[in-house]
Amino acid sequence: MRAVKQYFYNAILMTGAALLMRAVSVAFNVYVTGRLGADGMGLLTLVSSAYGFAVTFATSGISLAVTRMTAETVLTAPAEERARRLGYVMRTACFYCLFFGTVGGAVLFFGADYIGGVLLGDGRTVLCLRLLAFTLAPTALTSALSGYFNACRRVYKNALSDFCGQVLKIMITAAGLSLFLPSGLEYSLIAVVGGGAVAEAASFIVSFALYRADRRRHADFSASDEKTGRTELSADTASAAARSLTGAALPVALSSYLRSGLVTVEHILIPKALRLHGCGYSESLASYGTLHGMVMPVIMFPYAIMGPFSSLLVPEVSLSRARGEKNRIRHIAGSVFRATLIFAVGVSGLMMTFSRELGLTLYGSEEAGRYIRMIAPVIPIMYLDTAVDNLLKGLGEQLFCMRVNIIDSALSVALVWLLVPRFGISGYAATIIISEVFNASLSIWRLLAVADVTPHIFGWLLRPLIASTLAASAIRFVTNFVPRLYRAEGFASMALMMTASASLYLLLLVVTNALTKNDALYVKRVLTG
Repeated sequence: MRAVKQYFYNAILMTGAALLMRAVSVAFNVYVTGRLGADGMGLLTLVSSAYGFAVTFATSGISLAVTRMTAETVLTAPAEERARRLGYVMRTACFYCLFFGTVGGAVLFFGADYIGGVLLGDGRTVLCLRLLAFTLAPTALTSALSGYFNACRRVYKNALSDFCGQVLKIMITAAGLSLFLPSGLEYSLIAVVGGGAVAEAASFIVSFALYRADRRRHADFSASDEKTGRTELSADTASAAARSLTGAALPVALSSYLRSGLVTVEHILIPKALRLHGCGYSESLASYGTLHGMVMPVIMFPYAIMGPFSSLLVPEVSLSRARGEKNRIRHIAGSVFRATLIFAVGVSGLMMTFSRELGLTLYGSEEAGRYIRMIAPVIPIMYLDTAVDNLLKGLGEQLFCMRVNIIDSALSVALVWLLVPRFGISGYAATIIISEVFNASLSIWRLLAVADVTPHIFGWLLRPLIASTLAASAIRFVTNFVPRLYRAEGFASMALMMTASASLYLLLLVVTNALTKNDALYVKRVLTG
C-alpha cells in the first residue's frame, strides 16, 4: 500500500502541475493565435511538424530506455552496487543524447533551406528551423533526465523544470511578439520559436541541477571504486550498462524515426491537399492552423488530469512484470480501462455540448467550434489509446506499439491524400477519427491479451455514456430554454454551465453505479492509510 500511496501522490502532483501548465499553454496559445492569426498558426504548426521529427531523432527512445533501466536497476541491483550502476546508466544516456542531439542539430541547421523552402514550401520557416536546431541537444538531455525522475518517483522535479521553462517561454515570446510583429509574420514566428528555444535550455539547466542534487543523496560511486579497488568490475558494469541502454533505446528509436517521418509527411501534405480541394494558400494554412494549432490543444487539454496517472504506470508495470505479479498487472490494466473511459466519456460529452461556445470564447471562431464538435466523439478512444500504450510499454510491448503506430501513420498519409482533396478539412477530420479508431483497436486487443483482462462493456462504457448523455441533455435544455442564465460568448457563464454539467455527470455516475462507495473508500485508504 505504501508504493500505491506514493504512486497516487506523485500522480496527483503531476496532475496539478500538468493542469496548470496546460491551462497556461492554452491561454498562451489563444494569445499567440490572436497575434499571428489562423494562417500564422498554420505556418507555426508546419514548423513544429518538421521540428517534431528532429526531436524524435535527437531523443532516439532515450526517455523510455532510462525509465526502464533505472527501475530495473533499483529493483535488481545489490544495495552496494545500486548508486554505481545508476551513475553508469545516466552517463551513458548523456553521451547518447549528446551524439544524437548534435547530429540532429547540425542536419536541421544546414538543411534548413531545403527543409523550409522545398519540403514545407515556405521560405519564411527557414530561420525558425535554424534557431530550433540549437535546442535539440538540450531537449534530448532533458528527456533522459525526465526518464530518471519518473523511474525514481520524483516527478515533482520534472514539473519544476517544465514550469521554469514555460514561464520563460511566455515572457520572451510576449516581448518578442510586441517587438517583431510590425516586421511581418516571419519575424513573429521567430519570436515564438525563440521563446521556445530559451525554454528548452532553461528546462535542461533546471533538470540537470535537480539531478545533481538528487545524486548527492547517494554514495560517491567514483570514490567508492577507488576505495574498494573494483575498477575492473566498474568497467564491466559500465560496458554492460551501455549495451543495455542502447539495446533498449535503438530499436524504439528506429521505429520512431519511421513513424515520426510519416507524421511529418502527413502534415506537409495537408496544406497541399487542401489547395487541391480548391483552397488558396492562406486559406489552406488557416484551416490547417485552426484544426491543429487551435482545436487539438483544447481537445487534449483535459487529458492533463489522466495523463500523469498513465505515464507513471510505465515504471510501476515494469516492476510488476519483473516480479512476475500477473494479478497486479491485471488489476492495474482493468482499473486504467475503467477510469479512463469514465473520465473521457464525460469530457467528450462536455466538448460536444459546448463546442460552439468553446470556439467563440477562446478564439472568436465558429469554425473552431465546428471542428471541436467533429473530433469530440472520438475523445474516449484518443485518451484510452494513450493510456493503453503506456501500459504496453511497461509490459515490454513497445515494439508492438511502434509497429501499430507506423501502420497507423502510413494509413493517415494515404487517407490525407485520398480524402482531403475531395472533402477539404472535413476529410482531414475524418482521417483523424479513422486512424484513432484503428490504432486504439489494435492496442486494446493486444493489452487485453497480454494482461489477460476481461472487459466489462456495460460498467466501463455504457453506464458513463448514459450518464453523460443525460447530463448534457439537461444542461442544454437549460441553456436553450432559460437564455437569461447563459450567454454563449461569455466565459463565466460557459464555465458555470460546464461545471454544472460535470457535477451532474458525477452524480449520475453514482446513481447508475458506475462509481461506487468502494471506489471512494479505496482512494481514501490510499491517500490517508
